[in-house]
Amino acid sequence: MKRFILTMVAVLTLASAASAMSYKSARDQAFFLTDKMAYELALSDDQYNAVFEINMDYIMCLDVYDDIFGTFWTRRNNELRFVLSPAQYQMYMQMEYFYRPVSWQNKRFVFTIYNRYPKDRFYRAAPPGYQVYKGSNRYFDHSAYNGRTFGAPESKSQPKPGMGGMGTPKSQPGSKSQPLMTKKQAVNQGKRNMSQPPRR
Repeated sequence: MKRFILTMVAVLTLASAASAMSYKSARDQAFFLTDKMAYELALSDDQYNAVFEINMDYIMCLDVYDDIFGTFWTRRNNELRFVLSPAQYQMYMQMEYFYRPVSWQNKRFVFTIYNRYPKDRFYRAAPPGYQVYKGSNRYFDHSAYNGRTFGAPESKSQPKPGMGGMGTPKSQPGSKSQPLMTKKQAVNQGKRNMSQPPRR
């Protein structure tokens, strides 16, 4: 009987570990999601990096179905309230693919943002956090974003909620002023941006 119980514990532990997302996968999913949030919500560079960290914290904590709308989903929304402007936050809450970015199908996590945007297409270079952030903020009891000042949102006409700022996202090739990049291009551009001295 004791051996059976130990075997069951081991099996459950392995199943839980298997459903957890790897660091690399979580980072890539967070980057893709945040890139689209930056595009639709016109995030400043400071907001972009903070939102990436928040999304990554949430995604790294996805182990089982109950985590999708559990404690870390609530924390994600609370943290985003500190980072986004009131107008951006209202838009965010109306965009289901941002507000509830993960669903559960066939016993696995599914990111609904891929229903709107083609894979491997990015609008912005990877944020600094893509290279260095390991997801440590999720371990703190306090917010890493409360009380911080974030740059003003990018000046552009705000898209209507649900339109993605570009009609049908999957069929839109990108504007001349904002050409799309592959993930590799976006990551490399992010590295170059980090190596450049700060503007004075």
